[in-house]
Amino acid sequence: MILKARLKIDRHWLDKERMSMAKLMQDYKEWELTTLKKAKEAKDMESLRKLFYELGDRWEWDQATGAWLSKSEPLDTICLVLRMPGLDIGKERYVIYAIMAYSKGVTATFDHLGDKERVILERDVETGKFIAWSTTGHGMVELKPLKLYDFKSIEEIIKKCFLIAQPGDHALRIEVPPGFRGSDDFHETLWTIVNGLKEFEVKKVDVLNAPDVESRLDFQFYRYANAVISLERKWRQLSGTLTAKAREIVLDKIPQDIEKINKQTLRRIEGLLHILWFWPPFHQQDIVRMVYKELSELPNPTSVQKELIPYLGELLYSLNNIIEKAQYIKWRSVMDKKRFSSSDIFEGLELDDVAKAAFAVALDDMLREHTLAYIGYPERATWKNKIFRTVFGLLVLPVRLAYSFMISLRSFLLKLQGLRNVPTEAQNETDN
Repeated sequence: MILKARLKIDRHWLDKERMSMAKLMQDYKEWELTTLKKAKEAKDMESLRKLFYELGDRWEWDQATGAWLSKSEPLDTICLVLRMPGLDIGKERYVIYAIMAYSKGVTATFDHLGDKERVILERDVETGKFIAWSTTGHGMVELKPLKLYDFKSIEEIIKKCFLIAQPGDHALRIEVPPGFRGSDDFHETLWTIVNGLKEFEVKKVDVLNAPDVESRLDFQFYRYANAVISLERKWRQLSGTLTAKAREIVLDKIPQDIEKINKQTLRRIEGLLHILWFWPPFHQQDIVRMVYKELSELPNPTSVQKELIPYLGELLYSLNNIIEKAQYIKWRSVMDKKRFSSSDIFEGLELDDVAKAAFAVALDDMLREHTLAYIGYPERATWKNKIFRTVFGLLVLPVRLAYSFMISLRSFLLKLQGLRNVPTEAQNETDN
């Protein structure tokens, strides 16, 4: 039986979306016709290649979600779950991605169609307890995780909790039903107050769970993330402390030229790790391949270099694997639409063919646009993103509480004014 998530969408967004879809679809159709016209007018492969460069990396995503949007209900959504290791031994993480088709009409910006928002969960392997980070806005996750200690599995969390989509804020929240909230979840209680003033529509959306992603799609993202984390652990182990290095030179009498080579190699790996955390996977291939080739082809590698080579080989293999798999799935969805839409990948999923194609493109687009730190490891964010995360984490909830208070106050004043007007109107009728 396919897993279903309960997605709560503010009816305010749905109303805005319905009004904007017609206009956006007109814009999309004009964009599609203009693009096709330019492609037909291309004189040779060079001019055609130039056109695709102008369209940019998001062309397939815009095209796929535009077609999806033209045949879908407002804010149609598909979910997938990525499994990956935790930063600490004995922890594992799950990222729930909600892939949404919507027109961005609420922002009055035709920058792209649809979006991919996420919630990050971490499980302690020994205790089985879960914690979760929701997205506050613009991809930034909360500072303090929500405790989900009453749940035994990721499937139970998805079935019993709600996902709340806030498209205009690029946010996706996880909401725990009252019966499962801990006594110390004051933060969650405040969010309940904020959401209590809104009217939501609940949609049941299909979820491609982690086992499905790994077995049906053969998309081994866990292996790639684990390769990055394992390389970093080995780099830290080999780097050691300055005191340990000095002692090593004295006791083992390591030649200075060997020590210099080791330092340069470790410095190179440090730079590579920065790329692995902060560049999207699609832009890492050439650099990882170059570093692995340089070390593996050395005639007389040092002991440090010998230890690093297997980790770099595993990294290169796992990186190539997820990229090739994402590209193949996207290619198959375009070139072999009939067999792709009826394949066992989507068995049990209540999706139309266009939504399936959008899903395939989203998987590829994710690797082109999102970094590993962004996807599942906010602790490894850049300083800029850490600042944004702190700002959003501290301000979003108070601002929403203040806004909710103003709405409540306005509603109260309007009711009070209405009560005051009732006797006056009744007196006027008596006088007449």
